[in-house]
Amino acid sequence: MYSKTMSTISSTHLPPIYAHKTHSWLKSDGREYLWSSPNFDSPISPANMGKKSVSHHSLPITSHPPLKHAVSQPQKRVNNNGTFLRSGQGQRTKSVSKPHREPSAISKTYSSLDSSNMSVNIALKKMAHDEWSEKVDGLNMISTLSETQPKQVSDNLKEVIIAILNECKNLRSSVSRVAIVTIGTVAQNLNSKIDSEMEKICVVLLNKAGDVSNAFIRDDATDSLNKLVKAATAGKALQGIIVAGSKSKNNTIRASCANFVHDIITIQGSSVILNNQAALCSVLPVLIQFAKDQSPQVRTSGKQSLCFLSKDPNFDRLMKKNANESDIKTVKDVLANVEKRGGVDSLESTANLSGSLSRIGSTRRVQKKLPDSLQLDLDEIRTDLLASGWERRLAGLQRFEEMCGHAAKAVASDTRLIEAFISRLGDTNSKVASYAMETYISTMGSMAKLYSTEANLKAVLNQVAFALTAHLSSKSEEHKHLARTCIQQTIRTIEPVSLLPAMTAATKKSNIKQRPYITTQYCELCKLAYKNKPKQVEVMALPLLWDSIKNGPPDVDNKKASQLLAKTLAKLVGEKQLLDLATAELDPNRKKQLDALIR
Repeated sequence: MYSKTMSTISSTHLPPIYAHKTHSWLKSDGREYLWSSPNFDSPISPANMGKKSVSHHSLPITSHPPLKHAVSQPQKRVNNNGTFLRSGQGQRTKSVSKPHREPSAISKTYSSLDSSNMSVNIALKKMAHDEWSEKVDGLNMISTLSETQPKQVSDNLKEVIIAILNECKNLRSSVSRVAIVTIGTVAQNLNSKIDSEMEKICVVLLNKAGDVSNAFIRDDATDSLNKLVKAATAGKALQGIIVAGSKSKNNTIRASCANFVHDIITIQGSSVILNNQAALCSVLPVLIQFAKDQSPQVRTSGKQSLCFLSKDPNFDRLMKKNANESDIKTVKDVLANVEKRGGVDSLESTANLSGSLSRIGSTRRVQKKLPDSLQLDLDEIRTDLLASGWERRLAGLQRFEEMCGHAAKAVASDTRLIEAFISRLGDTNSKVASYAMETYISTMGSMAKLYSTEANLKAVLNQVAFALTAHLSSKSEEHKHLARTCIQQTIRTIEPVSLLPAMTAATKKSNIKQRPYITTQYCELCKLAYKNKPKQVEVMALPLLWDSIKNGPPDVDNKKASQLLAKTLAKLVGEKQLLDLATAELDPNRKKQLDALIR
């Protein structure tokens, strides 16, 4: 079979296969090369086809010296006793400790050095250096010297403070923060000796305390100011803080200033300020300014300070003795306004709420969820107030009055319930409407403060004003009387500024029969609101006056009402100022009519 196969192969047209001859030669580097070439003289026989090819021997063969310590076979590890170790069990060796390296640079801590090697002059030279690290070293030296050698620092206090304050303004925040902390440390160590430099320090630190771009610097400045206020004499600290920040245009700086003024007054005590006429005359106008400030945080601190002074048992007597009459009147108005809004407790809650903010802005109240049973009662009352049967609506009013007596805040939190109650003020059933107005009057004692403070109740004041004004033109004398009583009670108890927009809208939309009375009450409201918000009164009341003059009063009662409004605004704004404002709104003839009304 084998011979048959070979004969078949030889009979094919494939070219013959020849064996290879191998040649070798040596190069000068001692390496031997092999080269193979086909032997055309003797074709390969079938018997030799199974031999291994040697063509790969054309690669160079290199001779290497024998490797030392070479192990051809893996050996088992043996311990010192000659026994074999198990797989994975290595021989324990002593760990070689790394050589200890000395740190290349050691930070300087002047608190651990001998203070005799330091002096104020060296520290000042370092602070004058261009390198920021040298400046930091100088500031740290001053901090240490103020603790170990305070006399040396106090003898050169002016130069030291100027140098530190310059570094407080450094553009590199790391230097600025160290300088701010240093000024607090120096004040803490020198105590009242810092009094002479109070105003300079307060100006810089209050500006840094109002820096809204860097919270770290702001916090450091506040901490240093706290140390400064506690270390310095209270009178000097109060004067320095007031001069530095009371007239700033930055809300944050004014808020910090008002807060520190309140802290200093608390430290001094009310009797010290009230008995000192000079101190009272300098502080009282500033507190009044704070209490009327546009920023809520500033207003809160100002009102808290006035409330603190008012708690003194001799407050009224000392105020009459040492304060101006105009200031006394303004302070009483502010205190009355605070009392109407809920007293000092409401100020403290406002301060806590706003103090949690890093920057001054709007605050959002988180409404707590009412208990399920209480919420169920409120829902039932609302259902009764909206019922189709008038008797059930009367029952709902009775339950509403009871609920306002013991859970006024819960009632105020339910806007839908309040709107359902207001809709009963204009009920088509006269009995329900009368009882609703009576309920409104009886609940004002517990709800008036909430109408002044709660945002959802302020939003429904327009509905209240429109509902009550509608009864002024009623044919029922009972309804007229109740509506007038409700309006008077509303103006008397609800905060005037909160009520002003609603009453302005109601007066503007009133008809001929309603306008005389509502305008009269509106004038009283303007007098009350003008004390706190004069600009707002002018913006809202003056358009009503221009409209009444342009349209002309239709009857005697409306003419008297227009004249009363004109005289009221002329008294508040000033006759000359009112006529100047009328120039842009009225033509010459109507301006003469206005002039005749206010004379």
